[in-house]
Amino acid sequence: MNRTEAPGLQQIDRLDIRNFSERTLQNGAKLVVVGGVEQELIRVELLFHGGRWYEPSQGVSRTVCNLMRKGTSTKTARQIADSIDYYGAQLEIHAGQDFTSMTIFCLRKYLPEILPIAEEILLDAAFSDDELSLFVARQKQKLRINAQNTDFHANRKFNAVLFGETHPYGYAMTEETLNNLQRETLLNYHRTHYQPGSAMIFVSGNVLEQDIQLIDACFGKYASEGKHVSATDKSIHTAAEHKFFIPKDDSVQSSVRIGTLSIGKTHPDFPDLNVLNTLFGGYFGSRLMTNIREDKGYTYGIYSSISHYRHASYFSIDTEVGNEVCASALEEIYKEMDLLKKVAVEQDELSIVRNYMLGGLLRATDGPFNRINVIKNTLLSGLTLDYFDSLEKAIRNINSERIMELAQQYFDYETMKEVVCGKR
Repeated sequence: MNRTEAPGLQQIDRLDIRNFSERTLQNGAKLVVVGGVEQELIRVELLFHGGRWYEPSQGVSRTVCNLMRKGTSTKTARQIADSIDYYGAQLEIHAGQDFTSMTIFCLRKYLPEILPIAEEILLDAAFSDDELSLFVARQKQKLRINAQNTDFHANRKFNAVLFGETHPYGYAMTEETLNNLQRETLLNYHRTHYQPGSAMIFVSGNVLEQDIQLIDACFGKYASEGKHVSATDKSIHTAAEHKFFIPKDDSVQSSVRIGTLSIGKTHPDFPDLNVLNTLFGGYFGSRLMTNIREDKGYTYGIYSSISHYRHASYFSIDTEVGNEVCASALEEIYKEMDLLKKVAVEQDELSIVRNYMLGGLLRATDGPFNRINVIKNTLLSGLTLDYFDSLEKAIRNINSERIMELAQQYFDYETMKEVVCGKR
């Protein structure tokens, strides 16, 4: 073996995420299982329709997620935390735009002790006035601290520009929002959206039949709830203007956000568009990074991405640059868009992107804990697992002509919104 020479690139022959099983609990709830871990570890994730999309008023979803584990009618927040720590477990609750999740990670042998704690949190979270007041005070302090940063203002403005200031995906938390939070509203929302019978459950790790039976005994005994519907306005109100500047005279850098509403994963163009985005700004060797970071030295990092919610998707470019080079950086960003519209991508560059993306798919499916996340996100997006095959096929087969065609169609300046926060 010659250790002075790097090993050659190996083509990935096959990617498969179908080695999982589906079960149905006694209440009809779906449970997805991915096993294969030799260590005595297990991960249980319960997903609920409890994100911003379903909340009755602004801030409720996030507040409920933060306060759920801060005490029940029989346990204080400290007692809950100590009980979880005693078994070396983790219990995390995450607030999303469409879904919220409770994730348990522990040794298999302690699952019988941890599941009842999760069940109690789901059924009997107290939302005490003291904990609510403490949460509000802390969030106000965070808002005041974050307000010193340009990216804080740029992100909030960008979301509002794309979706509208009152849309679930577009609104920003304010001190007024926090002041309007009411304990009764939080309780009602929790009781409605966090019923165990409404959960979708994803289990991975060293999973045995007795573990599934234990989960069924804990959560399958509750009746499944119907569809959750919110009365809040879901109309998207994208701003008519294209450029927005937020002055911050004490800043040494400017935060730049450029983007537009885009197509979702179910659109037939998306697999190919995903390749275009990766080439343009989706990885460290991208066009944007090579030009604006490596060549010009305007930034430490610049990326583009296509983000997906259940009811909308958007394309965005994110970077922070020095105030004095902000105009030049913007010019270079649009220049790179134009090049992809007019000049064919060379095969060497396209091969690098292909290998990077196929390697990313391989990493994403490596091991049960990663693989179940891919399965979960695919199912929650309303897709079948054939989507994964179409993504792989697009990476392998896309050519420079197709990339140019997509750039001409989707890098449309007429729809792009530009938000900059910094010193003029």
